[in-house]
Amino acid sequence: MKKKGVKGPSPVILVILAVVLIVGIYLFYNYHNKSPQQTISPEEAIDQVPDDVIVHEPPVRIDQGEVLGIKNEKKEWLIEADTISIAEDRESTVFENIKQMIIYKDEEPHLTISAQRCIANMQSKDMELNGQVVIFTEDGDSLKGERVFWHSEEQRLSSNEPVELQVDGHYIIAGGLSTNMEMTQLELTNRVKVIMKL
Repeated sequence: MKKKGVKGPSPVILVILAVVLIVGIYLFYNYHNKSPQQTISPEEAIDQVPDDVIVHEPPVRIDQGEVLGIKNEKKEWLIEADTISIAEDRESTVFENIKQMIIYKDEEPHLTISAQRCIANMQSKDMELNGQVVIFTEDGDSLKGERVFWHSEEQRLSSNEPVELQVDGHYIIAGGLSTNMEMTQLELTNRVKVIMKL
């Protein structure tokens, strides 16, 4: 009587084993060759996003608007302009073609200003006024110049360029000035000329 031989694995099983082996080698190779950035957890990847991404925001530009400057919870100034541009640092704001500008004292309008352009620091509330600047006090005194600065902390106006003033009926020309907002304490420099009212 002949003994039956032991049959080897069937071809189907061999094919399945070969596929499993190939897939296993592929996964093993890819797992061990990933860079550290590819193997970090999703939580770590999310934590890294703010550091890896740099956002360049364009300046904000507003057509025909007004901005109210508040200091110590009180109105300090109001500017209405055709164009308002907020810088990328969110600190400086540029006003162009100014329609109305008021500086307040004790929340009441005190100085009325016209100018072509104003650059305001939104932190300090200081301002640089440019282009045919004309400032009137509530008493009717006036200051004219091409470039005038408003110093918020000291509540003063100044200029290093020629200015014209009408104060108490007197006409004054100077190469520069510093004055309080009431124009009662004047410091005039460079070729001062005064025509006094008699």
